[in-house]
Amino acid sequence: MRRRARLIATATLALTPVALTAVALTAVALTAVALTPAVATAAPAPAQTAHTPQTPRTARSAQTGAARLQGSFRMTGRVTTAFNVRGEHVGQRVARLWTFTSTCPSGPCQTVGLLRTRGKGSDSLTLHQNAPGYYVGNGSFYVPLRCGSRIYGRGELVPFRIVVHVTSAIDQNGVVVAGTINASYLNRQRVNLTPCVALKSHDAATYHGQLT
Repeated sequence: MRRRARLIATATLALTPVALTAVALTAVALTAVALTPAVATAAPAPAQTAHTPQTPRTARSAQTGAARLQGSFRMTGRVTTAFNVRGEHVGQRVARLWTFTSTCPSGPCQTVGLLRTRGKGSDSLTLHQNAPGYYVGNGSFYVPLRCGSRIYGRGELVPFRIVVHVTSAIDQNGVVVAGTINASYLNRQRVNLTPCVALKSHDAATYHGQLT
């Protein structure tokens, strides 16, 4: 019996290091499993902070604001208002040619000349820059108006306002110039210059143009 007890004790002591090693390995494995989710969750964070989606938009805005407004633009227009204006109706499509002339040696100018065609004639006016890429100008033209049996060549005065917005810029021989523009034409009221009584009238239109 004493010999059997000694054998059991010896076997127990011999197995104890192995058991302890297994327990230690199990603890390490559990620790690794517990740490794995934290590492997987933290990994995508640097990739998210690397994106800068606003940079291209900022660059485009700066480029259009620095673009030089010059050259001829093929304009496609749409009549948005036509009140008692002969030959016009809302939704009517028109094609025009607008030519811009810069008044400074380089870059965007504070004033830009505009020669624009219309149905029966053309107008020349000066645009003033009121913000980067935005230009505003006022002009006027005359249209014939019948009074009784007589037609007055300058029977009606048409004052108008033009607003131009540079919407894209291109490189032209190393110079940044406007590539496309949006514009609007607004006439609030026409002025009767004949002795007859005339109906009140006004019109408006919007345009989109591309450099030719």
